[in-house]
Amino acid sequence: MSEQSYLDNPSHDDTVKEHPAFRRGKLKSTVFFLKLIKGAIDGSDPGDGSIGSPQIQAARDAILGLVASLEHASGKSTYLSKNAQEALTAARAETAKIPNLK
Repeated sequence: MSEQSYLDNPSHDDTVKEHPAFRRGKLKSTVFFLKLIKGAIDGSDPGDGSIGSPQIQAARDAILGLVASLEHASGKSTYLSKNAQEALTAARAETAKIPNLK
């Protein structure tokens, strides 16, 4: 195997010539993000700590904020409390379809 055929070439990413590590990294980041979303919605992520990526941290904070708002609204005796509870239940049912990932 020549050295040139082994070296990573970013212009080959998402093509048949991509470096094998590209797919592994893409899969790991997808699994990480799915775990993050699932944890934020099902309540297993308490929101402690932070993530190194500001973009992913912002998405996590947004999801945690939405869930907290829905939980708060669900406990009230207002017109929208039923809708909030239904939305939260539906979101948790959808994330239950995501298998537990390692």
